[in-house]
Amino acid sequence: MNNNHGVFSKNGERIYSAELPFHPGEILETELEARNIKKSAFALDIKMYPAHITDIIKGRRNISAAIALKFESALDIDADFWMRAQADYDLAVARKRLVGV
Repeated sequence: MNNNHGVFSKNGERIYSAELPFHPGEILETELEARNIKKSAFALDIKMYPAHITDIIKGRRNISAAIALKFESALDIDADFWMRAQADYDLAVARKRLVGV
């Protein structure tokens, strides 16, 4: 399988950032602010507890496939985007722990 997203050097080697990427909750917070949507109203609209949305925004909870689908429906941002953002974040955290990159 060919993975076409990432950052690559001129030589085609993948470049890993020493810094962790943004948790997808930070992306969600930015999106809600840009749309002038209150977190509590958004949570209730997608049938979630406001505290759950706050935990996602604070990086204390991850985005599952079911949550990604709710975000897709409410924000018109593909669930695939949310899942990739979560996976990229999880991999960066694990990589930093295991290999210090």
